[in-house]
Amino acid sequence: MAGFGQVGSVRGNQFELKGKIINKISETPHCGIIAWGTVIEFEIIKFSDTTYKRDSIGVIFTCPEFYKDGFFEVGKIYTMIIADENQADFGWTIPNESILTKYKLDKKLWVIKVDKKE
Repeated sequence: MAGFGQVGSVRGNQFELKGKIINKISETPHCGIIAWGTVIEFEIIKFSDTTYKRDSIGVIFTCPEFYKDGFFEVGKIYTMIIADENQADFGWTIPNESILTKYKLDKKLWVIKVDKKE
């Protein structure tokens, strides 16, 4: 069982996800007046939510342009802290949100922190 220290509070339940990007990343405009997000799909290597039984999952990255160029690469492995509630006090425009329907999640999963394994 993993535990995580937080400065401030995180909304919702937190999970740890380790996975490999399996599909092309859908780029969005830069955040500004509109808050953009994108769904990225991962093949699950390890997931702390033991109730989830599929071998892949889609999670939401907010303002993906804040990550360095080339950060998101198909086939690369990432370790993430995700939450099942939006951490912002506003909504997000997610053009590819329909991808999430195939995963039949009770709640959307939002990335809080991510590390790329080089």
